[in-house]
Amino acid sequence: MKIAIVSQPLDTIMPPYQNSVGACTYGVALPLSAAAEVLIYGLKHQHGDLPSQPGEQRIDFRLFAATRLDRFLFSLQKKAAKLFPRSSPISTSKWLYPSYGRMVARDLKQQRCDVIHLQHCSQYAPIIRAANPEARIVLHLHAEWFSQTNPAMLKDRLAAVDLVTTVGDYITKKTKRDFPFISDRCETVYNGIDGQEFSREMDYGSARRRVVKRILYCGAISPHKGLHVLLRAFVIVAREYPNAVLEVVGPNGNYPIEETFDLKDKPTLKSLRPFYATSFWSMVKSKFSSAKPRDGVYLSHLKSSLPPDVAEKVLFLGLIPRQELIDRYYSSDIFAFAPIWNEGFGLPPVEAMAAGLPVVASRSGAVTETVVEGQTGLLVEKNNVEELANALLLLLKDDGLREAMGRAGRRRALEHFTWFKVAKQMHARYDEMLSA
Repeated sequence: MKIAIVSQPLDTIMPPYQNSVGACTYGVALPLSAAAEVLIYGLKHQHGDLPSQPGEQRIDFRLFAATRLDRFLFSLQKKAAKLFPRSSPISTSKWLYPSYGRMVARDLKQQRCDVIHLQHCSQYAPIIRAANPEARIVLHLHAEWFSQTNPAMLKDRLAAVDLVTTVGDYITKKTKRDFPFISDRCETVYNGIDGQEFSREMDYGSARRRVVKRILYCGAISPHKGLHVLLRAFVIVAREYPNAVLEVVGPNGNYPIEETFDLKDKPTLKSLRPFYATSFWSMVKSKFSSAKPRDGVYLSHLKSSLPPDVAEKVLFLGLIPRQELIDRYYSSDIFAFAPIWNEGFGLPPVEAMAAGLPVVASRSGAVTETVVEGQTGLLVEKNNVEELANALLLLLKDDGLREAMGRAGRRRALEHFTWFKVAKQMHARYDEMLSA
């Protein structure tokens, strides 16, 4: 079987600086390549030297140089999005690197692949279908589609694919509701983790003896991830449990609001307005805050919102090397994750579970499908500061509960959410499609 995985043009596939979708492409391609011929398509400027590891050498990385036109169109779209933030998302735009889509379609025609797997980039489905009429085409959705994207345009793209897979039942059900004609060919294929990264057991004995308890967050520093809610909850936690610290790991930068929320949701948009503001007063406020100028509006808000007695207990670590992140999972006591949007999948809670951490998370998208309430962690309502604080305090004060949930989470993550299991499921599904 010959399988092509087509990346979004902005995905960085290779470690150590992958984005989330790029990490998923890399994660599933390695085990797939043990049983099939695998090609990965992407852009050259997103990657360094290829390949470097033995497993990677089984994969044919087919990377193209971005054209001047594509770079110009993308720059134009980014500027337009800043001027008109309530517009259609760039991720579904037909003007997102159109030359890249044509180059991939032409090359695929020469490669004669059995299966072509598109990573969320629906805009390339029609042109790839036209050039490859015999191939089975799969569109894999990593996030929900909102009303700000033209549904008629999306319907045309869906008509060009044989199967739609999504990273969670939440997205699968919503996609079926929005596009009933694909209900019989839309299903869930969860994301996964590399089980080898989490091969060692958590040292719960050392964790019990630690005086200072560490709460860890990992993910984007962006309003949709609800860090403003988590920090407000941590203020309550720190004053009742002074030996707690919060470590925040992840890249700083607001995701576009039209990519993370439905623009018809006016109450949510109104509540988020201060975090996306670039007004004179927001700049003045940021000037006199403790935040650094490069922090941006949201991170500046987060830092300035912390009272002095709590601020010293919150560490903003930014992006850190992958191995350091793994070590921090193992040296923490609780993983906190409080997004206020609907997560497509949410890899960090599953990674935390694999390391043996109990998870406190909001009921957000597919997070409710990975974290089992009362068994591997505690789930709270989105935007509920008090409920979040109480859940964190409950786990901080109960060593036995933390350990029991941590052990259950590790079993669940390694049994259900590894890339080996995902690749096996995908390969079997491809076989069914080709047989049919």
